[in-house]
Amino acid sequence: MKRFFVPPDSIIGNAATLPEEHGKHIRNVLRLKPGDDILIFDGSGKEYQAKIKTLYPVIDCQITCGIGKRPIRKIDICLVQGIAKGDKMDTIIQKGTEIGISRFIPCLTERTIVKLDKDSRRKKQERWQKIARSAAEQSGALAVPDISEIRAFAEVIAGLDKTGLNIIPWEEEQGQRIKDVLENVTPKTITIFIGPEGGFSAEEIDLARRNKVIPVSLGRQILRTETAGLVTAAILKYEFEW
Repeated sequence: MKRFFVPPDSIIGNAATLPEEHGKHIRNVLRLKPGDDILIFDGSGKEYQAKIKTLYPVIDCQITCGIGKRPIRKIDICLVQGIAKGDKMDTIIQKGTEIGISRFIPCLTERTIVKLDKDSRRKKQERWQKIARSAAEQSGALAVPDISEIRAFAEVIAGLDKTGLNIIPWEEEQGQRIKDVLENVTPKTITIFIGPEGGFSAEEIDLARRNKVIPVSLGRQILRTETAGLVTAAILKYEFEW
């Protein structure tokens, strides 16, 4: 059964209206018809079975069964990702959503190669948000990750929640592993910092350290930017069984 995200304010009683962005896919690709059953979720943990009533001018559904509400996550994971070249960001956001990352902050660093003007930044953010929504629908996630506006590294550091656990995998960190910083700690939020293709500069690592971001090692091998954040999130998922 196909599954779609519907904003909470589009669900009124037992009636739901799907966002127009689903229209072309439902009508022309999936070729669903009135009377067909689908699953919808509102991002707050609530999921429903619904029956399509109309396809035009909008897709209206009738909720037939509430599947229930279950906890979304034990811990919120935020990935601050140095913007990578090509379509790597698409992959990071898609796979990160499947793993369970709850928020992405695309970040401009000293070694970021990609150059984006104001309009390009907005379009990238909108594209990445759609990718996250689609990945949440496909993977069975109950929430759609938030894709923040693109920010500079120093800006992200300045606004960091220092009550949570903040880590920065770094190839020059040899002693401290993720499991070391997790001993006797059960944080509500964890922020992961991942650099772009060239990694973080020494100055950025120093700035992070001064703001209580802990450098950690991911092992002897150096991981690509599109791999490091996903591996880190997967380790945290295992450690906290979320």
